[in-house]
Amino acid sequence: MNLSQLYYFSKLAELQHYTQAAQELYITQPTLSGAISSLEQELGIELFQKRGRNVYLTKYGREFYHYVSSALQELDKGIEVAREHAGKMGGTVDIGCIHTIQGDYLAQVIHAFIKEKGHNVTFNIHLAQTNAIINAVEREQWDVGFCSFVERAPEQLFFVPILHQQVVAVVRKDHPLAGEKSLSFAQLEGCSLISYHTEQPVGQEIKTLLDRHKLSALQRFSSEEALCGQVALTDYVAICLRTPALNMFSDLAVLSLSEVPDDFHIVHMIFNRKMYKEHAVESFIDFVTAFWSYTPHASKPWRFD
Repeated sequence: MNLSQLYYFSKLAELQHYTQAAQELYITQPTLSGAISSLEQELGIELFQKRGRNVYLTKYGREFYHYVSSALQELDKGIEVAREHAGKMGGTVDIGCIHTIQGDYLAQVIHAFIKEKGHNVTFNIHLAQTNAIINAVEREQWDVGFCSFVERAPEQLFFVPILHQQVVAVVRKDHPLAGEKSLSFAQLEGCSLISYHTEQPVGQEIKTLLDRHKLSALQRFSSEEALCGQVALTDYVAICLRTPALNMFSDLAVLSLSEVPDDFHIVHMIFNRKMYKEHAVESFIDFVTAFWSYTPHASKPWRFD
């Protein structure tokens, strides 16, 4: 038995088709058939059964695949660790990210990671809203997500707080409230308020906050850009997160809310605890957790205005 046989066995078990497996392994089908036959003879058991053009793992084959798969994964990680020591860490990290942190926080994290670990790791960034990110990480489509916290998230998802974003009020500079440094909820009574869709976690958070103060908002918007665009054309007051998107609108005033703590909304990194992770993915998760996570009331919390 040799390592090539185990890789061949693993690939055939995944694809369940000799021709396809041979093509992906860049070997001939007779070579693959011979390797599997030799492996079965050495083990003294049948690993596969034929059904038409496909093959299926036998009971013993399934049991053997469990151990082979785990062993090969650990071996691959060992190879990546060795390459990391040589300054050659490689791999790909697929990240789902809400758009509000892509240009500042995430860009800085990736830059710092590459500076420390090398340039051979590829990052694929997928912009989406929180619910889509949760679903993709749960289904193992993406390795890591950066999004809002969700109360009833699948149990295999682990949340790491990374930064907080302040909730603010945004008005036109000619609005009667624009001259205030900060606002109380009492000052918002009688104002036409707008905020996020309640399908978004942050939208639900803000709705709960406003309900507590007996206020309501038209919650029809999915981003700060959309909210600010409406404010710029109307007398609406937007209740939203302070993000870099607000800097795009020079004719608007951004006012703090005196009764809302700065860390009202926390952004999290999420990952699937049950998902197999390449060494590059594990290293990135560890890097963010160790150096770029957020501890409430820390002396230097990560926050971007």
